[in-house]
This record gives sequence, C-alpha cells and structure tokens, in this order.
Amino acid sequence: MAERPSKIKRLLKRALVGAAALALGLFGWVLFGGGFESPETADCIVVPGAAVWRNRTPSDALLYRLQKAAELYSEGRAPRVIVTGGGEGNYAEGEVMCDWLVEHGVPRTAIIVENQSLTTRDSGINVAALMHARGFKSALVVSQWFHVARTRLCLAQQGVETHAAPSGGNILVKEPYFVAREMLALPAYALRLDELR
Repeated sequence: MAERPSKIKRLLKRALVGAAALALGLFGWVLFGGGFESPETADCIVVPGAAVWRNRTPSDALLYRLQKAAELYSEGRAPRVIVTGGGEGNYAEGEVMCDWLVEHGVPRTAIIVENQSLTTRDSGINVAALMHARGFKSALVVSQWFHVARTRLCLAQQGVETHAAPSGGNILVKEPYFVAREMLALPAYALRLDELR
C-alpha cells in the first residue's frame, strides 16, 4: 500500500517539472522574440495600436510605443512608419497615433495609417498588404517587449522580414498578466488557432 502514494508523488513531481519546463520555454519564446532590440535598419517601422483614453490621449502602453517609433525614425532606422489599430470615430487608434507622431516631429508624409485592425492578427494581415503594395520587405516592430514576438510572427506569416524594436517606458501595471497572456497566445497564433474563431 505504501508503494502507491510514492508512485503518485513521482508522477506529480514529473508533471510539475514538465509544466515548469513548458512555462520556461514559452517565456523564452516571448522574451527572445521581442525582448532585445535588433540593430538592423528596415523599410518601415510598424507600430500596433493600444488603448486611447479621453481627449485622444494615448495610454501608457501606446505612448511608450510612439516614443520609440519617433526615436527610431529620427535615428534614420527606417524612412516610413506604419501605425495600425482600429477604433471608433475620432478615437481610432491609427489616427491618434498618426497625430501624436506628427506633433513630435515625424512628417505626415512619412506615416501610413491603417485603422481597420482590431486584433494583432488583423494588423499582421493588413500591414503586410500595405507593405507588399509599396514594395516594402522589412519592418522594425515596435511594441512592449512581451508583444513584439506575436506581432512579428503575424507579419512573418504574411511574408514580411521583421526585426525587434521593443519600446521602453515604465513597467505596466498589468504587465505580469500581459506576459502570461502572450505565453499562451504566441503558440496559438503560431498554429493559427485564433483564425478558427
């Protein structure tokens, strides 16, 4: 009778070790897919949208992305910026992002606005179409470090060469939740399970 509890403990230990290894692998995928900035230049900078608050004020997450995009543009890392994100009327993310960039030194002629996308998958498909139409082949992807890998994946699945350019800024209040979400979303997007909705 003493053997059965011992066997159960061994199985539980193996399950825990397996779960820890899986979690570590997924975290590594997220981290190494977007946590470190590439030194490459590209045809464009791609900035996915995030929440916009009252008075068309970018949320912290969106502000950090826009600041990074403006910095990359000013450094000459890419000649064009594509902002992508939908929304309602005057609060469409793409339009708010464009206005912010213009106010902070990026010429309007250098910005391409895509304001129909509601998901990261949408952005990958729609931005890639805009890039292909213009002959752009490569993109610097700007987002929070934990979101860059999934954005890059969606663009890569559409034939775009991507390079990571994680935004700076303070740690977000819900960052642990966002990281966990990306650890689940990244493999789901890799298998295109999100398209089964």
